[in-house]
Amino acid sequence: MVIYLDVLVAVNLAMDYLLLLATARIAGVFVPRVRLLIGAVVGAAYAVCAVLPATTFLQNGLCELVAGVGMVALVFAPCKGRLMRVSVVFGLVSCACAGAVMALGQATGAMLRVGGAYYLDVPLRVVIPSALLCWCASRLLFRGTAGQNGAERPSAQAELTFAGKRATVHLLCDTGNTLCEPVTGRPALLLDRYAAARLLPSELAGVVSGLRSDNAGDQMASLPDAWRTRFCLLPYRAVGQNSGLLLAFRLDDVHMDAGKTDCRLAAISAQRIAGGRYDGLIGV
Repeated sequence: MVIYLDVLVAVNLAMDYLLLLATARIAGVFVPRVRLLIGAVVGAAYAVCAVLPATTFLQNGLCELVAGVGMVALVFAPCKGRLMRVSVVFGLVSCACAGAVMALGQATGAMLRVGGAYYLDVPLRVVIPSALLCWCASRLLFRGTAGQNGAERPSAQAELTFAGKRATVHLLCDTGNTLCEPVTGRPALLLDRYAAARLLPSELAGVVSGLRSDNAGDQMASLPDAWRTRFCLLPYRAVGQNSGLLLAFRLDDVHMDAGKTDCRLAAISAQRIAGGRYDGLIGV
């Protein structure tokens, strides 16, 4: 059988990316797309090495297991304390996908796996619907598992733009978050100061790093004149606490993966959100 290297790389890159993406969604964890892509590249490189004559030992089941665990550890390294659970989910998703591929190969008479790697010699019009069907089935099958222990809480990914800089943040959708602009009533985002620091210009780093829960007014006064018009003080009230003020800044653009939003104001919190698992909050 003739194996084309470009097809082998492209197919395994796509398959590994989809497997990692499905694992993240089912496990209820957020992983930046860049990390998913890095993991997919590593998986594709392993697939290429596995079919080379000099490294066929990589087709051994133990080697494949080690490679899979290593890929999960690389991609989901920030999810400390949940790597074991994510590894199990990845294994189940991989088995489900491999089973679907084997069934598809028997149905079409095509060779879809070579030396432990995915390889396609069937039309894409057959492969793409099959892959989508497998992903949807896995999503439905493991939905209950993903929701246990509060691991999968409603969240959204947003791309924020401010003064030419962009940052992608992971927001917890909180029904109790009623933070809004006093005049227009439009909802406002709440970012922790670490997420805000990624978006704001470096000359404002000192203002953000010195922010505490009781000094928003002082930090507002210390802003450079060139930026003061982009900032404001936003009143808030928290359960069990007195009302206070948050330092907030007006965004140029907000793009949500979950749909449109009227949010254009981002308040900065001196505290981490949910222990650092999220970059901020957004009301629903």
